[in-house]
Amino acid sequence: MRIRHFRAGDITSIAAIQQVAAEFDQRPTQTKEEFMDWFLAPANDVLANAFVMTDDDDELLTWGQAGTLEGIEGEIVAYTLLQYSQDSDGYHLRCLGAVHPEHRHRGAGRALLVGALNRARVLALDFEFEAEAEGIPVYFEVLLPLADAGALQLANKFDLQAVNQSNIYGMQLYRAVLWE
Repeated sequence: MRIRHFRAGDITSIAAIQQVAAEFDQRPTQTKEEFMDWFLAPANDVLANAFVMTDDDDELLTWGQAGTLEGIEGEIVAYTLLQYSQDSDGYHLRCLGAVHPEHRHRGAGRALLVGALNRARVLALDFEFEAEAEGIPVYFEVLLPLADAGALQLANKFDLQAVNQSNIYGMQLYRAVLWE
């Protein structure tokens, strides 16, 4: 599997993954059009803040000259989007995404969280001084499905703590402090 930045042509695959994952996790679903409108909203800056995982692992596809697959790309199996918001509690860098149910527990979610966390650290540099001056923390947050038994393990690997607050149905919000 390989991670890369979102490209405009990826939106149809991402919308399909979101719908399949929501149904699998027994969460409410949006239409593809509603999801695409939300995802592609200018505030999300998807070209900088969204990542996809493809299943183009050289070990799965062994054909080619000397076993290499230069230029070959598999299908998208997961995505994540990092969103920014601020309120009186702090600055929030929230990671939202989904892994296709057939590809879960193979490391895609973990790799995407690493990419999102690295992006969050870069974004946080823009307002770290303001947060410190205001005395409020900068949070890295992740929404993970309650129905997926691996979600808690994934949260634990990143030292994320469950947050008790109203969430999207079927999802648990996890949080870690980037700067305090």
